[in-house]
Amino acid sequence: MSRRWRTLVAGALAIGSLLPVGTPPAAAATPAAKRLFVVSDSVGLGAVNALTAKFAGWQVTVAGKAGLFTEQLVRYVSSAPSGAFGESAVVATGYNYPYWDAPRFDHSVDLMVAALKARGVRRIFWVTMREVTPVFYPRWNTLEAAYRTLYLAYPGANDRLRRATTRHPELSIIDWAANADVAGLTYDAIHLNPTGAARYANLAYSTVTTGASRAAAGAVRAIPVLGRSGVPLDAVAVSVNVTVVNPRSSGHVTLYPCGAAVPTVSTINTRAATTMSNGAIVVVGVAGSICVTASVATHVVIDVNGAFSPTSGFVALSPARAKDTRPGAVPTSGATIAVPLASIPGAPPVPFTAVLNLTVLATANGAVRVFTCGAAVPKLPSMAYVAGQIRNSSQLVRTDALGKVCVTTTGGADVIVDLMGALDRTADIRPTTLRRLLDTRSGVRVAAGATVRIPVAGVGGTPSAPPPSGALLSLTIVSPADSGYAVAFPCAGGAPRTALVNFVANRSGANAGVVGIDSSGAVCVRSNVATHLVVDYGGWVGSGLTTFPPARVLDTRAG
Repeated sequence: MSRRWRTLVAGALAIGSLLPVGTPPAAAATPAAKRLFVVSDSVGLGAVNALTAKFAGWQVTVAGKAGLFTEQLVRYVSSAPSGAFGESAVVATGYNYPYWDAPRFDHSVDLMVAALKARGVRRIFWVTMREVTPVFYPRWNTLEAAYRTLYLAYPGANDRLRRATTRHPELSIIDWAANADVAGLTYDAIHLNPTGAARYANLAYSTVTTGASRAAAGAVRAIPVLGRSGVPLDAVAVSVNVTVVNPRSSGHVTLYPCGAAVPTVSTINTRAATTMSNGAIVVVGVAGSICVTASVATHVVIDVNGAFSPTSGFVALSPARAKDTRPGAVPTSGATIAVPLASIPGAPPVPFTAVLNLTVLATANGAVRVFTCGAAVPKLPSMAYVAGQIRNSSQLVRTDALGKVCVTTTGGADVIVDLMGALDRTADIRPTTLRRLLDTRSGVRVAAGATVRIPVAGVGGTPSAPPPSGALLSLTIVSPADSGYAVAFPCAGGAPRTALVNFVANRSGANAGVVGIDSSGAVCVRSNVATHLVVDYGGWVGSGLTTFPPARVLDTRAG
């Protein structure tokens, strides 16, 4: 970094020497689980005091120097005394990125990981760089050309860090880039002010502590659901929302009935250090339980919000892949793909309502629509996506008379369609063309904690008296003022302590699922931070579905 910052940080923190801070006042050696080694350039060194305060009770040892490349900082690991190391280490280097030689950066990452492993570290957490944008740095146009070039290289460097998790099973990401997309955190777009340092330390603490307790890849956990949280004892399937929290790397999570073989299809895909959610309808297995497993180490949160009775018309299937465009060409924008479902083993007589898991691997910005073949292409998308994203969405879609549904995209993307279950012709369910019920983007953001009531009964032919049990809703968060979560729920039940959508500051988030309708015919939505809300209505479910306020049945972060 600049000479000014080398001087400032060196004067405040004695840069260039090993800096042990925050050691507990006990005479006995601190256990390895509570020893944290931090190696950093000037940005992370600016958060030393905040890190020490957040990791109270830990032995925190910080080493590093401003202005050095990652490979130059490796020597601070090699020369530190053995007592500085425990089970975890944080690496906060990379701002001095050799943008002209990306493979060199990869090699330096490998060198750093090897050096920490040689010192006995079991878990390594690498902090991504803040991705500087003109929106949050108004002095962008006054930057020197060299700094602009360097800052524009940070997204590529962060991508290389995420990909490094596939080479190193000890490596996880602390995603500062995804959590620093707000103003007021830095002095100069990079170096932290007190507000930024506190936010940086909070993120590091939550990632390191939850990273230490993630279930191992491949572990299976059974979750009893019958007779719990409003689920009837005779339910054959449950409607849930599944959230992955702090996954170590890219992979997938699968929900399935306990006692059955693990399906070859997934419920939700993961991205390193990214919280993601998806709705699902899962068949209840042996001992009244559903099971969850993940291909990567991650935390999983599951909230249940509804249950299907034996007379609901729900048809249990072995989840099966119906369409995967990856082996062929990427669908052309606007192309329509027919997806045959009737021939999948166990599918009921046509037409039926398909319970689908839709996965999009985006190469460009766009949107995907899933609809009954032969019907008009819906105006509203089933799901929007951004280049580079992997997005999942649960969809309930009526097939045509031949048992097909259709998919179209408006931007480059590969599409995967999995049939997870079905509702036969006797089922009291009515998927409809998406209808927008709420869009606050033309006004001010909805205030943090404010509850928005949305009438559903009577909308688009929805029964009014009595109202149906549940609504098929999609909730989209747009331009949130900060990172947070939002929930949709039957108004009369009050806001639950669960989440339908998790999101980070100034980035959109969305999820879809079955939401209970209260006796007045309404649903409610609430976000814990100020944001714009968009709610789309895709139909209703009546008799045979028991709905209730969402209730948490699993949170692996709690042990």
